[in-house]
Amino acid sequence: MGALEKMKEFVTTFAKSEEAQKEVKSTTHIIQWLSNMKLEYAPREALDELLDLIEIAEDKNKIALVDLLRLLMMHEPNAAHILNRHWDRFEVCIFGYLQCIDIKDPEAKVMQNYHLGSLRMLANIYQTDSGKDFMQGEDPSNSLVNFCTFSLDSVNPKVVFTAAVVVFNHILCYKREK
Repeated sequence: MGALEKMKEFVTTFAKSEEAQKEVKSTTHIIQWLSNMKLEYAPREALDELLDLIEIAEDKNKIALVDLLRLLMMHEPNAAHILNRHWDRFEVCIFGYLQCIDIKDPEAKVMQNYHLGSLRMLANIYQTDSGKDFMQGEDPSNSLVNFCTFSLDSVNPKVVFTAAVVVFNHILCYKREK
């Protein structure tokens, strides 16, 4: 079984779990999309449910969901919808969540992996024109740079390296005059 199939199975299991069924409004669209998953296009309803699941997930479930989001962000219609509709969730579920933990704790491997996965997902914003355009906004730009600056203090060298890559991508794609 390939990595994508394992991810699909893991996310499907979580979406069908009692916790997910109790905590989110619906998982119908994400489960349906996962049955014949095509990364190039996910229905908006499935993307909305994916973000709902990320909001409630913890530990390995949160990592798997953000990793799926990372792959979806590489495709134009997905990225446009996710960024324009759900950026505030990034600020809460990723930036805010990670800024509440001790990123200098060498024992916090799960949180380090979530941090790394989140940064890799953020790096993929720059794979689409809508992602590059979205990041021209002052609020998203400031939020991203502040999060990456915070991430540079991580004990994990992979997190530090990936945060630097995200900032580098941001600088390369930045079009405003400042």
